Amino acid sequence: MGLYGVYGSHTTESCPLNNQTTRKLVIEGGPHIKEVAERDGVKVIGQFHSGLEHTFLWVLDAKDAQTVEKLMFLAGVHKFNALTIVPLTTFEGVIEKCKQIEGS
Repeated sequence: MGLYGVYGSHTTESCPLNNQTTRKLVIEGGPHIKEVAERDGVKVIGQFHSGLEHTFLWVLDAKDAQTVEKLMFLAGVHKFNALTIVPLTTFEGVIEKCKQIEGS
């Protein structure tokens, strides 16, 4: 398992706060995302949104990026968002990597 960040963005016009179609997707599907994730062994660590910037960052614990991608499709997140999936590490992980480099 590893940490992944899902960075998403959508247009002002497709924002669920402004668009009835995407608003319905969020209302109907949003409460089930964690349930859908758990079926594939994905743990949702956090879901953070910036409404005025129309962006979000989700932090997930998953076996690989393909599993995260599958979740984005199953949950319908891809329908109105541009998505980027990236591997993450903790800041403690960065410190440890720096120590390893210094020790070599």
